[in-house]
Amino acid sequence: MKNNKGIVPIFVVLIIVGVLALGGGIFFLVKNLQKPIACTQEAKICPDGSAVGRTGPNCEFSPCPDQTANWKTSVPTDKGVTFRYPENLLTNYIRPQEWPPKLLIIDNAGFSCEEGGLGINGRPGMTIQKSINNTVYCIENVSEGAAGTFYTDYTYTFLKDGKLVKLTFTLAYPQCDNYDDPQKTECEQERQTFDLDVLIGRIAESVQL
Repeated sequence: MKNNKGIVPIFVVLIIVGVLALGGGIFFLVKNLQKPIACTQEAKICPDGSAVGRTGPNCEFSPCPDQTANWKTSVPTDKGVTFRYPENLLTNYIRPQEWPPKLLIIDNAGFSCEEGGLGINGRPGMTIQKSINNTVYCIENVSEGAAGTFYTDYTYTFLKDGKLVKLTFTLAYPQCDNYDDPQKTECEQERQTFDLDVLIGRIAESVQL
């Protein structure tokens, strides 16, 4: 009769080796998962001009600073509608002339936008349709110049909760050629970087019907 005493230790050894190998694999996997991920050095420019980089395990962009934290709330209209807006534009040259925006609600009206390049009463202007943050706007602007400054009247029209909403306001744009450098260059750069559509898009999103 064969002696099977030697088989048991070998079987035990195989189990121990398997457990150690499995444990080593798990340890190696955990250590690799814990290694910091090197994100690319990209930067996203926020509406306020600041920049944020990628971070976290998925290398996602950090959130932009909340630019609406210090915004004011408008006086309710006769229909109880309110919206939030910044008291100023955080610009050095472009300035609000008629601000905050005036809000008009039109019930039972459909959205339409007739694009064109004609102004009103001989004043240069244009009308365009544009999507901002997945909302379609009809944007009208009409300008006139006086004493080295252009005054532009804006109307942003959009649908919200089935109602037609209009935001109207006026901004003043000084002619940058009126300045000497470095103010002239600063004025020109501000014109290029100022994103009015993003600002009005945020105001429109804050409208409470």
